[in-house]
Amino acid sequence: MASFNRSSPVNCDVDFNTKNIENKTAIVTGGANGLGEAYARALVTAGVTVVIADRDIKAGKKLEEELTGVKFIECDTTSWDDQVRLFEAAASFSPTGKVSFVIANAGIHRKDEVFAYTGDGKPPEKPDLATIDVNLIGTLYTAKLASHYFIKQNGQQPSESQEDTCLILIGSGAAFLDCPRAPQYCATKWAMRGIMHSLRGTAFYYRSRVNVISPWYVKTNILSEEAFAHVTSVGVQFAEASEAGECLLRILSDSTINGRSFFVSGKKWSTRGYLDLDIDDYQRDPLIESIQKDQVRSAPVEMGLFV
Repeated sequence: MASFNRSSPVNCDVDFNTKNIENKTAIVTGGANGLGEAYARALVTAGVTVVIADRDIKAGKKLEEELTGVKFIECDTTSWDDQVRLFEAAASFSPTGKVSFVIANAGIHRKDEVFAYTGDGKPPEKPDLATIDVNLIGTLYTAKLASHYFIKQNGQQPSESQEDTCLILIGSGAAFLDCPRAPQYCATKWAMRGIMHSLRGTAFYYRSRVNVISPWYVKTNILSEEAFAHVTSVGVQFAEASEAGECLLRILSDSTINGRSFFVSGKKWSTRGYLDLDIDDYQRDPLIESIQKDQVRSAPVEMGLFV
């Protein structure tokens, strides 16, 4: 059972077996390019049926044609109706009629207007909050639908007949580090940990897990070539997309991993390029532990999934 128990960090410097996730079905939003594509490719190598959701029709169709057991669905994740159609299509495409894994990867990074200065004598301009729409609202839609399908498949009470399911939220270094001049992006990536904290204690009622993957700099199309060139010029070492894919498989293959934050660090900070950050538990802080107990005292996890 995948109930959340505070424990030592997950050992990522070990070999693992993906046999238990073969023939299951996963959804990857934003899966046609970049890290989403890396997640999709890793899943396919592990024998998982993959449904890719993306606005990039050309790239999505190309992957559908190239990879076995992959279906592409055009989807704008900021549209609730699009995501409803996505999950319906995934369940229909699944050999078992079930969706076991959902990787909420769709996200954008753009010039942030929240703290942009319009100049003396000019009124402040309304900021464009598209980053919030895609990275947070779109992800909440995905999390809602993932929970719906997981509960529909496994019911509301724990039992031995339930099958493992998992929601993966995508954070960033900006989910736990100072990242100047990008308040919207930081807000959305910290929010991934907030969603995880809200779900991890009760998800086991429908045999589900929720974890966060936070990638370091990886050369994808989320930033411009000029931006990546500048980061390289100041000596930053990048992570590889394949390391993010392996991190995903490490989490999915072990049904005991729940409520953890992983960092795709590159080889500079870890042997395999990813590690459990161990930043979301407070067993070593008596004050926070005491506050946490009072936080849930009025509606403890033991009361069930819906109270």
